[in-house]
Amino acid sequence: MKEFVVAVSLTAAFLLALRDIFGRMAVRGIDPVVGTGATAVLGLPVLVAVSLIRGDFTSSPFVWGWPLAAIGLAGILRIVLARTFLFAGMKRIGSARASSLGSTNTFFAILLGIVFLGEEITLLSGGGAVLVILGCVLLTRSRGGDVSGGTMEDFVLGVGLALLSGLSFGAATAMAKSVVGGFASPNYANLHANAIAVVGYLPLLKGRGAGAEIRRWPFRTWGLLALAGSCASLGVTFTYLALANAPLIFVSPLTQSRPLFVVAISWLFLQAHEAVNARVAAGAGAVVAGTAMLIVGQ
Repeated sequence: MKEFVVAVSLTAAFLLALRDIFGRMAVRGIDPVVGTGATAVLGLPVLVAVSLIRGDFTSSPFVWGWPLAAIGLAGILRIVLARTFLFAGMKRIGSARASSLGSTNTFFAILLGIVFLGEEITLLSGGGAVLVILGCVLLTRSRGGDVSGGTMEDFVLGVGLALLSGLSFGAATAMAKSVVGGFASPNYANLHANAIAVVGYLPLLKGRGAGAEIRRWPFRTWGLLALAGSCASLGVTFTYLALANAPLIFVSPLTQSRPLFVVAISWLFLQAHEAVNARVAAGAGAVVAGTAMLIVGQ
């Protein structure tokens, strides 16, 4: 079972890294709030298709009560807040830095897991947490490869947005862990979370001229948003699958090892858009190494 959870969690990490990359490319020149809402909507058909194939709608037409409320809150935290903060941060400090700083959600998830779910952390896991903090310090101190000649104000704001994303993601993970077993499948739980988040996103679009904004988007933007939304939806489904089979303290560090994938993809395919310098690479590596220590410590 442990090998299965590791494989599923790393698959989630890879898909979420692709979400970061496609999202970073998609939101250039568009309103990140409107773009994030579009990714949530465009990710829904993928989740519906998976649940139709599984027969989730037949075995469990709908879920009421606390599980629905909790998974809905998890969706709002993850999509309405965390993804908006993440995409907005990417526009200011780049996908590698924003994604790596967003990985602090591991800390928040572990803390909430200990406090509310009764999970335990070891001395080795604590050492891993310190290493992740070191990685974040390296990333925040790096000024190489600024996006579009960004100012110090943009840099500080981008770091803050990425950290807020981490807090929201961590809280969403802990909330989902507490109720994912109450649904026909992890994907079905994710579908409920995503659908509720789409409804919760509507107030953010009010007054932003979303209709006019969307009509201006070229086909390439739509394609990138669809890819980001699909990768995000599937990545979270794999995360929920892992959470249904293992403690949050074990799953969260694995799924958040995505900075390794983000840095590799950025270096290979995005060199024309942002430089991944030594500090960024070292910081991301420290984050990944720290999550590995967290895993071994369980």
